[in-house]
Amino acid sequence: MQLSYLKKSSRVFVLLFFSLVFLVKIYAQEKQEFKNSKVSGYIDFNGYYDTREFSVFTYNILANLPKRFQYFSLTNYESSNSSSGLSKNYAEHNLRWGIGEAIPLDLTLQYVLRNGENNNDVRLGFRWKVNQTKGIQKMFNKLNMSYSLNPMLLQFRLHNKTTYMTQIEHVYSILLLPKICNKRLYLGGFADQNFIYNNGGVSFKWVSEHQLGYRILNRLYVVLEYRINDYYQNDTYGLGYGLEYKISF
Repeated sequence: MQLSYLKKSSRVFVLLFFSLVFLVKIYAQEKQEFKNSKVSGYIDFNGYYDTREFSVFTYNILANLPKRFQYFSLTNYESSNSSSGLSKNYAEHNLRWGIGEAIPLDLTLQYVLRNGENNNDVRLGFRWKVNQTKGIQKMFNKLNMSYSLNPMLLQFRLHNKTTYMTQIEHVYSILLLPKICNKRLYLGGFADQNFIYNNGGVSFKWVSEHQLGYRILNRLYVVLEYRINDYYQNDTYGLGYGLEYKISF
């Protein structure tokens, strides 16, 4: 019995040993692949004054990660008409995963933070990179344009029912007169198409910013923005102007 136990123990030991070697080998390979893979992206800081008599400070972070992952966040601080302090805040944190190298679709997990209690959301959806779609990719390349749309299919909020198809994000960027302006002038922005369900019907509220920017130094841009926010009770339209500082890596 003791001999049989020793044989079984030795087999288990050998199995564990080779399993450990196999795992170490995989870990070393993954670690090397991570080192060899390049992480790229940017961080930009934006300061604006809005014609509706408030100021805005925004910073964005984009990081292209290994294994077709991408992180993007937007953090926005806003003052009120009666105070110069940046009392209002809004942030989005997005983790995206590309389905395949030749497929212009990403799965999206989004976490939204707002002022107030129980006011944060977790959203699930997908992003379609329209400008990378076969058949129309060449047209977008000629226009020096990128465009994507991101339907949010599920939304979760604490103490609220799960909601479906709450928003479509539209994001675009166009390089204007690249030869004449030496790739310094661009038009870009987003439009959040929010679904409002009332008595069986559907309406939309828009939050949108369209930015015209010109690079005056290596990393410094002067920017002008046209803004729409249907969630404001008054003055839903505004014009913002200011500076942007962008660091690419």
